Amino acid sequence: MTTAVSTRKSASAHFSKLCALLIFILMAAVSEAKPAFLDVFLSTYKPDGASALASAKCGICHSSVPKRNPYGKEVKKALDASSDGKMTSEILQQVEGIDSDGDGWSNGDEIKAGFLPGDPTSHPTGAAPKGSAKPSQATSPKSGDSTSSSLIPTHAFHPVVVHFPIALFIFAVVLEFFGIRKQNPALTTAALWNLGGALTSMAIVTPTGVAAWLLGQHKLEGAMLIHLCLAVSSLILMAVTLTSRKKLGSDSKVYWAILLVSAVVIGLTGHFGGQMVYG
Repeated sequence: MTTAVSTRKSASAHFSKLCALLIFILMAAVSEAKPAFLDVFLSTYKPDGASALASAKCGICHSSVPKRNPYGKEVKKALDASSDGKMTSEILQQVEGIDSDGDGWSNGDEIKAGFLPGDPTSHPTGAAPKGSAKPSQATSPKSGDSTSSSLIPTHAFHPVVVHFPIALFIFAVVLEFFGIRKQNPALTTAALWNLGGALTSMAIVTPTGVAAWLLGQHKLEGAMLIHLCLAVSSLILMAVTLTSRKKLGSDSKVYWAILLVSAVVIGLTGHFGGQMVYG
């Protein structure tokens, strides 16, 4: 009895330290986050809600995430040339006179009319004002410059496998709940298997995420930094959860605290990952 109590106190102490470390990591990540492009863009131009521009969101700068369209490339060049690397209205205004998509209309004219400056099929009707646009300075990648091949895509198969650990872990929580409530050993055993499957798949998902970050040449900042910190934390918490489940049992309050905190962190990891893809 004394040994069991000591084990639980030790697990609780380690869990508290882990939570403190996680909070520290999240605070550091948030403090490094820079203003999102979309927020700055919308506050600068205030597009009409019914326009193609307002509904495009990530499509303003991306043809597909993380691939940038011609306008996105121009903005990135201006951002990289800035002294502090922070997105501002001034950065956006620097590329207003350029015709990024080569349709004859300047970025500024298209944005004011509610059209997409990076899409050559999206522009006002009629002839473009003469002399209002400069040729695009963005260069298309040369053959051989790509960081991925047809065998290994830029996303490194991360979107294919990322759903498995999330689904398995959340389902494990559901199985544990009903297993305890209905006193059904079969459900709690299934929950244990799901926890093991979630940890195993997470060990596969994490490297693909790192590969996608490197191949996509993302900057380690903002949502990307937070997502990466949370993903590593999720991997650790999954291992702690599975270990505590085996040592403490499914009816332990310490185990349930770890289980629920882990589920929240895993959910947040998925949220920030989705934010990068869907805005």
